[in-house]
Amino acid sequence: MPTLQDVARLAGCSTATVSKVLSNTPYVAEETRARVLEAVQRLNYRPNLAGRALSRGRTHIVGVVFPHVYDPIFRDPLVLAIVEGIETVLTREGYSILLSTPRIAPEAADPMFEQLLRSGYLDGMIAIDSVPGSPVAALAQTYHVPLVVLGYHDTPYQVHCDDYAGGQLMMNYLLGLGHRRIGVIRIPEAKNIAVDERWRGLCDAWTAAGRDIAELATAEGDYSTQSGAAAAADLLERHPDLTAIASLNDRMAIGALQTLHALGRSVPDEISVIGYDNLALSEMTSPPLTTVSQHATTLGERSAQMLLQVLRHEQPSIAVIAPTLRERASCAPLRAVDSAERSAE
Repeated sequence: MPTLQDVARLAGCSTATVSKVLSNTPYVAEETRARVLEAVQRLNYRPNLAGRALSRGRTHIVGVVFPHVYDPIFRDPLVLAIVEGIETVLTREGYSILLSTPRIAPEAADPMFEQLLRSGYLDGMIAIDSVPGSPVAALAQTYHVPLVVLGYHDTPYQVHCDDYAGGQLMMNYLLGLGHRRIGVIRIPEAKNIAVDERWRGLCDAWTAAGRDIAELATAEGDYSTQSGAAAAADLLERHPDLTAIASLNDRMAIGALQTLHALGRSVPDEISVIGYDNLALSEMTSPPLTTVSQHATTLGERSAQMLLQVLRHEQPSIAVIAPTLRERASCAPLRAVDSAERSAE
């Protein structure tokens, strides 16, 4: 690989001058700047980021990694809320963040992501990652990048919501309102450990109430609003007597609300809807969405605080955040007429 000295030799100047040009420092003659840039291009020179970091001690840059599965990071309001919490803590401590969205493929690691880890450019990394089989955490450990996982992976430093308890919370809430004909919008099994935990908690609450899993109607989505709308339409076509829909994320729940409005089904008078995430959008739906909050900003803040502890060579414990219910207008007790029909079953 070409070095800084090679560039200086070709450009006919000192290495200090080359460094000034590469860092866009003023007070370098335009003729000299042009020679340096031409030499850089001819040699295909790339700055040694690890060397720069070593000379300064640290880069004060933290990678925030969100594996690309269904859709990009900027389409997911939940991830943006998490990143807000991370950025707030790290900025206060003098760190910048670098976002990375490696593609998950079974045959090989994302080469651009692996190059980032090899570069020595990151002081540490926070992986927002609950994807089964994702190589992100293992690669960070391979390249000795200090790591906190915000999600579910077998790593020493980990932050996540108690999604199992969250699933129980949403089902017990609907059962407490008298609902027994309930449909669930989920995602395919083994695509996301956090969502699988919500499903497990929801099912356990259902069976603890003496109900058979076979009675629970389900449809699958892919996190998106559009998929939630399609899943709700599928559920209602197969089970028109549903009195409640539980969605394992808010975006799919918002899609369900759209379908119900289009079908002329009154929410919550005819059918209740509950989501999971407590996105800012959930307060602005019609009606406002009842949901389970996993405290996304707090998750981000806690993961950043944990990484700072790791960088100070401390050994923090795994942090599990308790979910809470946000009651709004999309859920209501089962109507008296439906209750009477249920009692006759």
